[in-house]
Amino acid sequence: MPRGLLVFLLLVLAGAAATFWWNQAPEDVLELEPPPAAETPPAAPPLGASEPQPQGPEAAPVVLPPPAPTEARVALAESDALARELAGAVSRSALLAPVLRESGLIERFVAIVDQLAEGNAPRRDLAALRPQGAFLVLGREPELRTDPSSYPRYDALAQAIAGIDARAAVAAYRQLAALCEESYRALGYPEGGFEQRLRAALALLGSTPEIDASPALIAQVKRYEFADPDLESLADAQKQLLRMGPSNAALVVAKLREIETALR
Repeated sequence: MPRGLLVFLLLVLAGAAATFWWNQAPEDVLELEPPPAAETPPAAPPLGASEPQPQGPEAAPVVLPPPAPTEARVALAESDALARELAGAVSRSALLAPVLRESGLIERFVAIVDQLAEGNAPRRDLAALRPQGAFLVLGREPELRTDPSSYPRYDALAQAIAGIDARAAVAAYRQLAALCEESYRALGYPEGGFEQRLRAALALLGSTPEIDASPALIAQVKRYEFADPDLESLADAQKQLLRMGPSNAALVVAKLREIETALR
C-alpha cells in the first residue's frame, strides 16, 4: 500500500471548514434589489391573503408589509474567513486547525471530493494531517504482514471523524451547496452534478470491507500491496482507509454511512 496521508478526512471535515451562513454576508456583497411594487389595480392576492380593501375616496390606504430581507451570499473568493469562524459548528477537533489555515477551502473540498469519487486518495491536499511515524510490517517475504502497531497513529483522526455531528455536517453542506456547485462547474463539469459526486464519494468509502488486523502483504518497489487480490483491487481511497486498522476504519465507515443517510 502506498505511504501517505489519509486524506478523505476532508470529505467530512472540510465541509465544516467551508461552512458559512447565508444570512451573514460580509460587507461589499451585492444584494438583489427588492421586486417592484405591484401597479394599481393589484393582481389577485396570494392564497390565504386578506380580502382586497374597497377602493374609493374614503377608503383607507392599504399598508403593505415590509419586504422580506433578501438572502445574501458570500462570494466564493471571499468565503474562507467565515469558513474558519464557523467550522466549529460541525467539529471542534484540533486536527482541523491545519486545514483551516489553507486558502480556497471550498475549492479544495470540491476538488478532493471529485477525486475521492474516482477512488483516488489525493494525499498532497492534506499534507498537514499526515500522521507521525511509518507504516510497519511483520516478518519477511513471503510471509509479510501488516504490523498492528501502525494503527494507533490514526486513532486521533478516527476519533475526530467519529465525533462529527452528521446532521450538522449535512446542514452545513446544504448552506454551501451553491458555492460547491459553482466551484465544481469551474472544474469543467456541467451544472447540477456536485451533489451526485459527493454521494458517490460517500458511497464508495462507506462500502469499504472489513479486514483482519494483520493482512498479508507483498513488497513492491517503495510500497506494499495486499496479497489478497480482492483487497488489492479496491480503490486507492478504500485501501488508504483500511490502513487505519479495523477499529479505526469501522469508526470512519460508520460515520460516513451516517452522513450519507442524513444527506438523503
